[in-house]
Amino acid sequence: MFTRHYARLVRYAVQMTGDADEGRDIVADVMERAWRDFRRIDPDNRGAWLYRCTANACLNRLKHMGVERMRMAEAAAVTAVTDDGAYLEHERLLRRVEAVADALEEPGRSIIRLCYYEHNTHRQAAERLGISPETVKKHIRKALSLLRKHVNEKED
Repeated sequence: MFTRHYARLVRYAVQMTGDADEGRDIVADVMERAWRDFRRIDPDNRGAWLYRCTANACLNRLKHMGVERMRMAEAAAVTAVTDDGAYLEHERLLRRVEAVADALEEPGRSIIRLCYYEHNTHRQAAERLGISPETVKKHIRKALSLLRKHVNEKED
């Protein structure tokens, strides 16, 4: 099965991903899965199974690469240094925001950490803290209101 399909699967994966190394890695993973599940794969449909698994793996990898590119672009935008002093102002504002977040009472402090620093959804934060998603939303609204008030007071 390996010798019969490997080269074609690699070409297929390389065409889908546009990257030879990625294509080979994906096919290697698919072949490893085929080795583990060999007895469960219908002998008459092994080629189709391999192509379907390869296509799905390529699509998943492309989706993941898109997310990585988006996060890299966001990180670059956030950390960009400008010549007009905006960077120093941004850092000062971040320090003030972190001070307000650190001064919050529980569970507000944990909710802000989970949702904004660790990028959990409201539902994930609620599950981790054993509270409802609506409670998470209430604490976020309260924290953001306090943050706006604190930042505006400092700037006035």
